[in-house]
Amino acid sequence: MTITQKSVLLAVCTFLGTWLVFLGTESLWAHAQQSQSTDEGARLYQRDCAACHGVVGDGAGKLAGTVASLVPRNFREEPFRFISTKNGVAFREDILRTIRRGIPEVGMPPALLCSPEEQEVLADYVIGLHQQGSPDEDAPGAQWKFPSPQGNRQTLEESQAVFTANCSVCHGPDGTAKNAPAFSDSLGRLVKPRDLTVGDFYGGATDLDLYWRIRCGIPGTVMPAFSKEQLTDVQVLGLIQYLRSLSE
Repeated sequence: MTITQKSVLLAVCTFLGTWLVFLGTESLWAHAQQSQSTDEGARLYQRDCAACHGVVGDGAGKLAGTVASLVPRNFREEPFRFISTKNGVAFREDILRTIRRGIPEVGMPPALLCSPEEQEVLADYVIGLHQQGSPDEDAPGAQWKFPSPQGNRQTLEESQAVFTANCSVCHGPDGTAKNAPAFSDSLGRLVKPRDLTVGDFYGGATDLDLYWRIRCGIPGTVMPAFSKEQLTDVQVLGLIQYLRSLSE
């Protein structure tokens, strides 16, 4: 082997060695970053969530059930409820939205102690807890998009008829659900349908929030999802306005 060939071989070996070290260093760095993020997520979760949702995310925190309305989600065994997808599987943004807003109506406060970056880390940690209990869950489907009002709009009387046909069996003809039975959720707990005439709507009260509740339902409960074959966008938009009129 000539000196030139030896020099070329040495250069190639040096390049490959350097490349392998780079790849290894990059992998170790990514692992370290991921571990650091997980540690921070665990810290935030233990500080802000574990008292209700449990140390391991099983919904059995020390504050769970201390009042009737406080029934924390079991992240390992229950689906996320306030979602925006067509297949019932939550987007990361759905989890973030709930963390940011909270569910004050049932005792879950917004994450006021967390910066936006910390909220992101916390969402990833909660998703990780859920994936440990539901490793084979499908990926999120397409998101329901809020329709642009077009063409004719329903009258309040027409929207009341839609409510009577599709909602009154659980929420009652007047929306109070006062004679409705309690229904089992996905873990067998009895939950009474909402009185729609008082208080705030769970999961948000914007038109988009209500559109998602109707289109997506509330997974883990008997509240069904209504497809476009069941209710047109015109009917859903009219129904949203009728729901608002119940509490006026």
